[in-house]
Amino acid sequence: RNVTGVQTCALPIFYKLDDNKISLIKKNILKNKHNNFVGLWVSRNARRKKPSDVLESWKLFLDNLELKHGHRNATLIMHTDPFDHEGPNLLQVVDLLNLKDNIIFSKDRVDLNEMNHLYNITDFTMSISCNEGFGLSTLESMMCEKPIIAVKTGGLERQVVDHSDNSENGIALDPDVTTLVGSQMVPYIYEHHVSNKNVANAIMKMYEMGPEKRKELGKKAYEYVIKEYNSNDVIENWDKTLEKTINNWKNSYSRWTIEEIK
Repeated sequence: RNVTGVQTCALPIFYKLDDNKISLIKKNILKNKHNNFVGLWVSRNARRKKPSDVLESWKLFLDNLELKHGHRNATLIMHTDPFDHEGPNLLQVVDLLNLKDNIIFSKDRVDLNEMNHLYNITDFTMSISCNEGFGLSTLESMMCEKPIIAVKTGGLERQVVDHSDNSENGIALDPDVTTLVGSQMVPYIYEHHVSNKNVANAIMKMYEMGPEKRKELGKKAYEYVIKEYNSNDVIENWDKTLEKTINNWKNSYSRWTIEEIK
């Protein structure tokens, strides 16, 4: 799952399947729910990925869906380990929120072909991490011509917002709260948090777009990836950045001194 391999492969790793194949895979994975509106979340079950908030946002969306459209025909696929020690027990969270009928956990390691299937059978992929260096699952989803819902943080912002014209490749979420945090290993980093209500509203907006609008938006997302994440450009720019850093670090380096007060 290396983004630098996306463009150079004779056949891309992640790509849109034809509609008939997508329909067959949907029936195989979703069974009697194959006609449902489907969302996808692919991340480690860890605190900064906010998996419990994803679930509560989905519940709020389902409640609104029933209120506005009279049904709860929507399924969220979570490709993660619900028992990861870095995160909450997601099965308990599902029980708390009464979401058993609307959640599918894909908890096993799967090959790239099966991941491609997951991206293709969904209507959108979402990421509401409070900080994210890049955001691999959203980019892979865009390669499959799927729109995304993402917070404007780190690498996710550059994916969900086209920097050339500020148009969106899905739905971009503005942070409701920004905090400055850090550790001894990571001195400082901004975390961007979005309320679960606003995430739920974004999911509803994605649902109410309808299939044709989502398809159009997914195609736009794909074209953006091809333009902005071409592997040759990524490698060349990375090389130039490293070379510049190696050649110039002495001129720009500023040391800190710590004085002990007695």
